[in-house]
Amino acid sequence: MKTRGSIHKAILISALLFLLVSIPNFNVGQQSLLRGVVCDPEGAPLKNAKITFHDPSRGTTFTFKSDKEGKFIKIGIPPSLYLVRVELDAYFPFKTRFRVRLGMEESLKIMLKKIPPKIDEDKDLAEGTDFFKQGKYQEAIESFEKVTYRFPENFQAFYNLGLSHLRSGDIDEAIISIEKAIELKPDLVEAYFVLGECYFNKEDIDKAMAAFSKASELQPDNAKAYYNLGVIYYKYNKTEEAFRSFEKSIELNPEFSSVYYQAGLTSIKMGNFKKAIQFFEQFLRLEPDASEANQVKAMIAELKKK
Repeated sequence: MKTRGSIHKAILISALLFLLVSIPNFNVGQQSLLRGVVCDPEGAPLKNAKITFHDPSRGTTFTFKSDKEGKFIKIGIPPSLYLVRVELDAYFPFKTRFRVRLGMEESLKIMLKKIPPKIDEDKDLAEGTDFFKQGKYQEAIESFEKVTYRFPENFQAFYNLGLSHLRSGDIDEAIISIEKAIELKPDLVEAYFVLGECYFNKEDIDKAMAAFSKASELQPDNAKAYYNLGVIYYKYNKTEEAFRSFEKSIELNPEFSSVYYQAGLTSIKMGNFKKAIQFFEQFLRLEPDASEANQVKAMIAELKKK
């Protein structure tokens, strides 16, 4: 997520350390004085940050914490070259080297960058997934919308939202969310399947074909992409194109039962009853208990008479 103002573009992985010019401190004599502040890139103070100064030459370590204003101070720290580590929960740790000089006052400003939340650990994502599995699509939409607000650059959030809209029957909203998911991840094959289904339901054949064709382009070995293309061709009476698509689907996945059913229907349209019987029989071998089983058996019996 971008920070406010162009100046923050210089803040890279975890923190920036600014060293102010060291000046003699006559109040502490020959003692060194170390003071500083810990803040986020916006300048907000960070309290309870753990600051550790380790002197590898002596094996000594000094540890202290920032106060509610993000400040810390240490008087009398021995001069040396220290390894510095700053830690705070939910922020990236910061490491650097820093030299403390005798009788000098040293000032530090340490900026810590917050660790972004992980979407897989998001509570609303988990709830939305559960609602979706239960068929509670409106509740799933509400949960996934919250996820998109917190993760506006995450394709998964918009894909889940779009699929929930589709299952709820709101196709236009589904298209908006799925197209956003594709914008964020142009090679998301699953999104093209959902987009194709949306346009198929809207009877927009050109856009449905384009979506499934893109899926087959991204995954040339995806049998379902060719199956979906075949279904569209079949619906719009492009029988030969449908048959070729179903053949390609079978070639890619001979265990994909649904394609045999569609290939059988297509063969009937083409007048090839013998081929239709073969497809239907293979469908029954793969899915003997399918809801269409009795219907398929009746069609086989009728085709054999012909």
